[in-house]
Amino acid sequence: MSSGYELHQKLRTKTVRQVKKKQYSEAISTLHSGSLDLLSQSEQGSACDLALYMIDVYTISDAAVDSESRDRITDILDKAAPDFWRKKVIDAAVKWSIKATGASTGDPLLRLWIGKMYAKEADYEHAEAHFLAACVVTEQTYAVESAPKAYANAMVEWLGKFAQQAAEQEGETRNADAIQRIEAGRFALRATIPLLANHAVSQAITFQETYLTQVTKSQKSLLLPVTPNPRPYVPPGSPTPSTTTNSNLQLYLTANADLNFSQMAVALVSESNKLRTTSSRIPDWLRNAWINLVRQYEREAPALMHEDGVRAAIPQIGAEWFGLQQPRNQGNMLSDMMASLFGGPSSGGNGGGEQKQQQQQQIKGAGAPPKPMAPLTTTATVGAQNSAAVADDLVDDEMD
Repeated sequence: MSSGYELHQKLRTKTVRQVKKKQYSEAISTLHSGSLDLLSQSEQGSACDLALYMIDVYTISDAAVDSESRDRITDILDKAAPDFWRKKVIDAAVKWSIKATGASTGDPLLRLWIGKMYAKEADYEHAEAHFLAACVVTEQTYAVESAPKAYANAMVEWLGKFAQQAAEQEGETRNADAIQRIEAGRFALRATIPLLANHAVSQAITFQETYLTQVTKSQKSLLLPVTPNPRPYVPPGSPTPSTTTNSNLQLYLTANADLNFSQMAVALVSESNKLRTTSSRIPDWLRNAWINLVRQYEREAPALMHEDGVRAAIPQIGAEWFGLQQPRNQGNMLSDMMASLFGGPSSGGNGGGEQKQQQQQQIKGAGAPPKPMAPLTTTATVGAQNSAAVADDLVDDEMD
């Protein structure tokens, strides 16, 4: 019998007695220190079992989410190896924080810490949902100010690793830089669209500014050779552009259709969010701007076809931010979008009453991770040419 096993059994027996006596603080302290002790002995399974019991005691004792209860969990996760045992502790911790806060996102600081931990290990697939949760405001919790920038940094890193892996595929002729330029918008949309769908508008703006700054710095040829670039965003179709211009929002003119769509989507939702403070009705020019944007880019932006989570969120954004009726039966992408676009305003003009309540209950992310890229084909070449053409149109619109 190993010393680690003996210690585990001893601490288990001790804390069971403490819990029966409702000595919750003592039990939590015993389990926390015991878990760390076992981790120092490389007894991962036994250590995580004590950590899981500690979280159970949190629940039994109605422990609040605070720096002390959070730090005990992160102390253990920081020393645990990345295996299924640690994943069980993470899942239990998030579940407890959701119950303790009453928010579907759980504790934002805990979620951000977990997201950073996963990103540090290059496990971006698991990090993504935690970063998103840390950015979303609920009635019970706040958004962490630094979360959107950390989210953007992780997505830039993921883009780079994704491109490198794709470049190493058999038959692939493009280098990693070329693939990064093609896929840059896709990774932006995986964050900006879920953020907008979850009403995290300022967080989407911060994410996008951070992401674009980094991506265009490393991939300078993404930017079109026009001056100035970036330039202040001007709402398309606004009757009074001088008074509605958001001077804090910059539009990068790029040859990437997905990246252009992401920027315009964030800008239009930001405009809708700003106008809500002065009017209960979405103006026709803004609704039409969204309709025209989606109608154009659902044909030309590749990520709208390949990213299920992004595609599914478009009708929701149309309903909640632009007063469009969301289709009830979703299936075919084109018919869903057209039904959303031309279904007419929902009751109340703003849309989003029932949908916003649903959002408070369930935070939706981008979904499945990006699929491995196929080697360059004629179709891909045409897609890249279309992206450049779309960007040229964007420049023309800005010049008018």
